[in-house]
Amino acid sequence: MAKTGLLVLVVGPSGVGKDTLLDAARERLKGVGHICFPRRCITRPAGSVGEIHIPVRSEDFSQMARQGAFLLSWKAHDLCYGIPRHVQDDVAHGKTVIVNVSRSVIDDACALLGHDHVRVLNIRANRDVLRKRLEARGREDALDIERRLARASAYQVDGNNIVHVDNDADLETGIARFIAAIEIDPAIANRA
Repeated sequence: MAKTGLLVLVVGPSGVGKDTLLDAARERLKGVGHICFPRRCITRPAGSVGEIHIPVRSEDFSQMARQGAFLLSWKAHDLCYGIPRHVQDDVAHGKTVIVNVSRSVIDDACALLGHDHVRVLNIRANRDVLRKRLEARGREDALDIERRLARASAYQVDGNNIVHVDNDADLETGIARFIAAIEIDPAIANRA
């Protein structure tokens, strides 16, 4: 494993703005050769609402997972998600690779790559901001929003490689905080 390679796992509750921050960082850092944002494989059709992804049929996803196509994989909200296996090679060759994942795979990533090569960006926002964002996107009814807010209140991520990124200010502030957390010196990040 290269000393400079890093897998940056982006986690946080629904509505906290992970996709918005990832899209902005992807655009602003596209000329930085050692930073990459691979697309996730998702059992969702191409052109669906949400992130640009690699669409995979449900029956194909299971087979791909058994064949080792994914470094990390998980199921959430009736969809399967996978981080392509090549991400491990990218990290081994010194790249900083940023991916949106479920917190359920943090330990798996650390076991595969080692704690020194994994940083977790825990995106968070206060309850009022989360409520407004969930209402604005219009995908959930009032009861679903209350359930998501309850899950967000219970959402905890702890560990030495966690960097908390507050995303409850304006968009530019959130983007600046997110990019700073990607670029922070690993020795400082591990003390955060």
